[in-house]
Amino acid sequence: MGNKNLMGEFFPIVENWLRATISEEVAKALEADRQKKKPTRQFTRQEVADLLHVSLPTLWDMTKKGKIKSTKVGKRVLYESAEVQRVLGKEV
Repeated sequence: MGNKNLMGEFFPIVENWLRATISEEVAKALEADRQKKKPTRQFTRQEVADLLHVSLPTLWDMTKKGKIKSTKVGKRVLYESAEVQRVLGKEV
């Protein structure tokens, strides 16, 4: 009988620990997912050229050579804030 009593005390402790651990991990995963979906600022070609102090043809050349990555949205070419920050070496 002592063994059943020990198991009866042990399982609720393990169950509570598992619930807390799973809850924490789910909360972390949800927050990470929320951060991924967080909209980031996008810059136009002209804005990036101004920030980098280069001409539009130079920016186009940099993009073609892979020095800065762009995203095409319809007919527009846009640059993510993180990419501009990487090239500038500072926060924009």
